[in-house]
Amino acid sequence: MGIMDTYKIDLLSPQLEGKTFEYHIGDTFFSSIDGLLQRGDIRTTVRCFSTGTIFKFQIQSIGYVIVPCDRCLSDLELRIETTDVLSVKLGDEYVDDGECVIVSEAEGYLDLAQFIYEFIALSMPMTHCHEPGKCDDAMMFELSRRQSTRSGAEDDECSDSENSSALDLLTGEDSVEPVDSRWAVLKTLKDNNKK
Repeated sequence: MGIMDTYKIDLLSPQLEGKTFEYHIGDTFFSSIDGLLQRGDIRTTVRCFSTGTIFKFQIQSIGYVIVPCDRCLSDLELRIETTDVLSVKLGDEYVDDGECVIVSEAEGYLDLAQFIYEFIALSMPMTHCHEPGKCDDAMMFELSRRQSTRSGAEDDECSDSENSSALDLLTGEDSVEPVDSRWAVLKTLKDNNKK
């Protein structure tokens, strides 16, 4: 029996009503699922309630996942706390329409692994960033340095551009100096259109 087989629920079992399943979701679980999340430590509790022909699974997950920070790319621990309900019923073939999952009665098993993963992933915020001042200092310095290079504000170039700006103010000329040589071509086209 593989590790992912523990997430398969026998829907034909007569003892399923009121049953509770406890899972420890860790790095092995995440690496077994084909998804972006690869690390974490989460306790998941699944409670089963039966309402006639429909099974309702209440899935509660509490813990954390580790993802790269969107700003500095270093590890960021995100707190996870989510409670979701999954409705399931038996039918002729497997169908997942978003509201209710239909499981083939011939198979009779529901694999909860992918649903648990999706509920965890959907509970995460859209952006994953450290709190201000908590990002990796070396990476933030490098980003700042590269950003100033892209904007043309390096130390050597800064004094030259300040001098030319003062001269342009005196002569009344436009002082837009392109950072990228491709901008010079566009500026030439713009100037030709003015004539």
